[in-house]
Amino acid sequence: MKKLIPILEKIPEVELPIRELSFKEKLKWTGIALVLYFIMGTIDVYTGGAQIPAIFQFWQTVTASRIGTLITLGIGPIVTAGIIMQLLVGSGIIKMDLSIPENRALFQGCQKLLSIIMCFVEAVMFVGAGAFGHLPILLALLVIIQIAIGSIILIYLDEIVSKYGIGSGIGLFIAAGVSQVIFVGAFGPEGYLWRFFGSLINGMPNFEYLAPILGTIIVFLMVVYAECLRVEIPLAHGRIKGAVGKYPIRFVYTSNIPVILSAALFANIQLWGLVLSRLGIPLLGHYVNGRPVDGIAYYLSTPYGLTSVFTDPLHALVYMIAMIVCCIFFGIFWVETTGLDPKSMAKRIGSLGMAIKGFRKSEKAIEQRLRRYIPPLTVMSSAFVGFLAAIADFIGALGGGTGVLLTVSIVYRMYEQILKDKVKELHPSLAKLLNK
Repeated sequence: MKKLIPILEKIPEVELPIRELSFKEKLKWTGIALVLYFIMGTIDVYTGGAQIPAIFQFWQTVTASRIGTLITLGIGPIVTAGIIMQLLVGSGIIKMDLSIPENRALFQGCQKLLSIIMCFVEAVMFVGAGAFGHLPILLALLVIIQIAIGSIILIYLDEIVSKYGIGSGIGLFIAAGVSQVIFVGAFGPEGYLWRFFGSLINGMPNFEYLAPILGTIIVFLMVVYAECLRVEIPLAHGRIKGAVGKYPIRFVYTSNIPVILSAALFANIQLWGLVLSRLGIPLLGHYVNGRPVDGIAYYLSTPYGLTSVFTDPLHALVYMIAMIVCCIFFGIFWVETTGLDPKSMAKRIGSLGMAIKGFRKSEKAIEQRLRRYIPPLTVMSSAFVGFLAAIADFIGALGGGTGVLLTVSIVYRMYEQILKDKVKELHPSLAKLLNK
């Protein structure tokens, strides 16, 4: 991979800010990126009048995309590149110690290069799968270029938010897209709430219209409750006698990343399966009217709503197990690649001059203690978010169960980040401690 460094150095990059940005500046850059995202979602791709089939809606929720516009691919290429890189390193095909900062930077650079390549690969797949109808070769090439460039712009918007804004662009775009779907689904002209009121006025109240809204509220409360759970490790200052504190470790230690990667993997399997089926090679399953009816593609497709679950309980069971297993795999690897593993966290705590209360002051002792908590929490939290995502899909929550889970988790984390930034501005003396 080091041979790619000359190529990686030529890829345009958003520079890190030369000074600490204020909260208002971060808010401004986040708002600019969000506005540009919505604007891109209103610019239709020129297709020469070809009709876009509705079967590609499965792609939209997880990838923050809008089929037929410049954000047709959404964050799909970014997430797909992340999945491929994690599989390559996790399987040992690429041997790399990601605890070394230089290797981690190289990993991220290669992931960005692969993301740009995937913009064109997935654009070809979409056009080949018939997402824009039957197109002449030249028009198909034009469509590929349009949606690939749109996705590349999203890569840099994500980078701007990550370095100059609040949270991450990936999370921001997912939350924005799903929130729009939830609002329109509940309060739009044809929303479920108005349908229920209409049935109530007619004297025949249909409570099925309230099920998606209630499902959304249930998922919201469950995620917020889980986000509030903590495991607190008592700390003592190594130099100041009597100075004690607590190091909180979230129960949802892996955040929403495992669900994003797992759902995106399933969406890619649907896309690949459709492309192969159109080529007469149904390796992932057969498709009828653009929907999988058997094979891996069928069992990894989302059984949305209780009716789908009761119709084929085996499909629902396989989907849930696959979601949980994939979330655990991606959660474990994400912890290792982002510096949240016990060894990296022990270095951070040690650099603050802190030690775990009752243990000698050394990074090795801190690491051994953290290993009792972080690996089990990684597995449990990854399995929990995978289980919750599947259950939310079964309930039929607005915006898709996975989308609601991601949105609530993303918004909650952004809320915590905003509070943290405000505290840093009001109390500059805490800034150094919070950064560490």
